[in-house]
Amino acid sequence: MSHAIDNILDELDELARNSTKVLGMGKRAMVDSAKLAAIAASLRESVPHDVLEAGEVLKQKESIVNQAYLEAKRLRESANQEVSAITTSARNEHASLVEESEIVKSAEIKAQEIKDEAHRQGNDIVQDAQQQAFSLVDDAESTAAVRREGADQYSREVLFSIEERLSQMLGQVRRGIDALGSDVEAEAGAAVNGAAK
Repeated sequence: MSHAIDNILDELDELARNSTKVLGMGKRAMVDSAKLAAIAASLRESVPHDVLEAGEVLKQKESIVNQAYLEAKRLRESANQEVSAITTSARNEHASLVEESEIVKSAEIKAQEIKDEAHRQGNDIVQDAQQQAFSLVDDAESTAAVRREGADQYSREVLFSIEERLSQMLGQVRRGIDALGSDVEAEAGAAVNGAAK
């Protein structure tokens, strides 16, 4: 939407530069070019940063998603490494137990329980990371939608304001034309009356 506003401003500047001057009225023309240029400058200064930021949020959405998935991958790898370390530790413990068969069996059960728990924790970590990634994406999309809506509303208000100002200026121009027309008719009438005498 900011691109459209810039186009309108460019058109106003062009109108101000190319306005037709009226002889005998100094810098004034059929349209007040200085006033139009001032409106264009004021409009450029008043455009909120949210209009630009809404576009930036949309550009950053893909980066946020990629970062979230990379974080999930890192957490999965970390969990796998932890599982591997726990498994190795359990195996070493099992190998060192060369006693009664019941002790060996108990160690195997314990090692399996530790391994299962480590896998469960790893899966929980990955699921949490994925949920966080989806939440970040949803937040980014919601923020972008809100900012786009605000930017559209602001643009409508600016355009309505421009329309109102242009309408006022057109009224002034029309009154000027009417006044010039009245002067010409009065002079023509006087000339006719003089000729009749």
